[in-house]
Formats: sequence, structure tokens, C-alpha cells
Amino acid sequence: MQKVLITGVAGMIGSHLLDELLLKGYEVKGVDNLSFGKIHNIQGQLQNSRFTFIREDILDLAVMDKICRDVDTIVHLASVKKVGEAASCMATLKVNGKGTENILELAARHGCKVIFASTSDVYGMSPDIPFREDGDLCLGPGNIKRWGYATAKLYGEQMAFAYHQDFGVPVVVLRYFGGFSPRSSNSWSGGHIPLFLDRIFNDLPVDIHGDGSQTRSMSYVDDLINGTIMSMENENAVGQIINLGNDEEISVLDSAVIIHRIAETGNDLKINFVPMSQVFGNYKDIQRRKPDLSKAKQLLGFQPSFSFEEGIKKMVAARRKQAQSNTNVVALEERIQGKQATPLYEGKDAFRSTGQAQ
Repeated sequence: MQKVLITGVAGMIGSHLLDELLLKGYEVKGVDNLSFGKIHNIQGQLQNSRFTFIREDILDLAVMDKICRDVDTIVHLASVKKVGEAASCMATLKVNGKGTENILELAARHGCKVIFASTSDVYGMSPDIPFREDGDLCLGPGNIKRWGYATAKLYGEQMAFAYHQDFGVPVVVLRYFGGFSPRSSNSWSGGHIPLFLDRIFNDLPVDIHGDGSQTRSMSYVDDLINGTIMSMENENAVGQIINLGNDEEISVLDSAVIIHRIAETGNDLKINFVPMSQVFGNYKDIQRRKPDLSKAKQLLGFQPSFSFEEGIKKMVAARRKQAQSNTNVVALEERIQGKQATPLYEGKDAFRSTGQAQ
């Protein structure tokens, strides 16, 4: 039985990947320090005998060494995403830099394949649309923090290929374009789709940076998971950079309009246009993002299954289901009349700690 380690397992992509790998019969270890990932994303698998969750940090090389000893493949998703000019960039640089180096060093030590999650941000302001894996990259000034994420991920790509060429580590670099699911974070790091959805359902203004004409190509998470597993299981993917996502290009403003239409809240759409400089200083936003998926289609047999609107319909349905569930919980609590419920997770059963990692 193949054993896979997922770093960042409690995040949006990591938790969905966990679900699918367990369905396919894999044994899975998952590492997450829960600084961004949420335990409820993986709570349905905590009792699965083929899954071990370890709350740890990938920056701790000694701990990660123990975890990686019996692993065949590492899907390295753990990351700290981009920041605005007001926030510190240190975590973005350290986790994406040193954390990725740790994973690659341990893969070389223990004979693991590595699937490295990079980002479409590395294309930067390239005018060559759609973005091709062999195209030139064009990043902005080095003193603007917003470019720290792309720079760190590009360093990770270079590190991955250095370990591949110098030490024979089988690596696949996946450049993910934007993704979303009901497990997406409702913070800026989760992207604009969950934020827009939340604001629309709460009848609040949707904050749009700039005039909203910038375009993005957003994928429902199932497509990203399918492509990731294809890259794991296809030996022809080793040594390759592969775009993964959806090539349906939609402006940020239009995405808000579509979400509002599908949500059918009965309220008017409220838009709050925020000057780009107010959030990012002198950073120039990437105006267009659209992947060329030819390589993924030809090499992996990848094909997006969900249109943007189909993905949004799934998000809306999940939101309504959750709202109904919350209503039922409130009603139950009222009937209980103050009786204290037992916590769902507590003590040693919440997860297997570092001391139990083999």
C-alpha cells in the first residue's frame, strides 16, 4: 500500500486531497500546524485507520525526519500566502523557503517522490496570455512585499529541480491557479470567491480592489484534486512543471455579479471599490490570469469538469445546508435547556501528537 504524506493537510486543497486518497486506498499521514488550516476540515477522517494526523511545523527538521521515514510520496502543500504591504513577509519567505528545503532534503534522505505546490503568481505580469509553463516570468520590484510569495514559490521550484538533478529526487511542480470549495478560508488568503460569497449572503458590501476589471481563472477544488492525483500517479510527470486549474477567464467584478445571481438572496448587490494603493501600496496587480492547460491535458489526460458557475452552485448549496444545520443546532440547544454537551474532540483522541509519529 502506497503511503502519502500531505503537508498542509487541514487546508482547503489538503483536506480534499486527503478524502480522495483515502477513497482510493492510500495510507496517508497529514502534517499541519493549524495556523491556517482548520481541524474541522479533516474531522471526518480522524478515526480512519489509514490516516494519521500530526500537528507539527515543517520548519522543524528533526520532527519531520521521523515523519518522512516510511513515506513514498510527499505532497507539499504547506505554505504561507501573499501579504499586503502592512503585514510582515517573514513567515511567507521562511515557510515557503526553508520549509520547502526541509521537505526536499528529507525526500532525498528517505527516497520519496515530491509533488510541490507552486502558484500561478510566479507568472507575475507576463504579457504572454495564456500562461505557458515554458514562458518567461515577469515579477515586479523586489522591495514590494506583495511579490514575496511569488518569489518564495519560484525559489521552491528552483530548489525542487536542483534536488531532482543533483540528488535524483523525483519531483513534479504544479502551478495551481485559483481554487475554491466550501472549505475555503473566509480570510483574504482563501481568495476572493469565499469572501464575496460570505459578504453577499450577509447583505454586506463586496470589497473589490481597483475597478474589478482584472481577470482570474478559478477552479472548483475537485478539478485541482484530480489533477494532483494524476500527477502523483503518472511517472511521465516527473521533472515537469504543470499548470493546473480552469482556463475559464472571468473578471473579479463579473465573478461578484455571478455569485450574487446564483445566491438569490433577494438583496441588491453592494460593491465597495477599494483603491489598489490602499491595500498594496505601489504594487501593480496582475491584470490577467489564464492558464494554458495543453501540457496537463496531453501529459496527464487532465480536463476541468466544473465550469465557474457550476462550482459556485455547489458553494451556494453547501452554504445553505450549513445555515440549515446551524438552525437545527440552535433549536436542539434550546430544547436541551442548558445541558452541557460533550466536546467533539478533546485530549489525546484529538490527534496523534509528535511523540507518536513513527
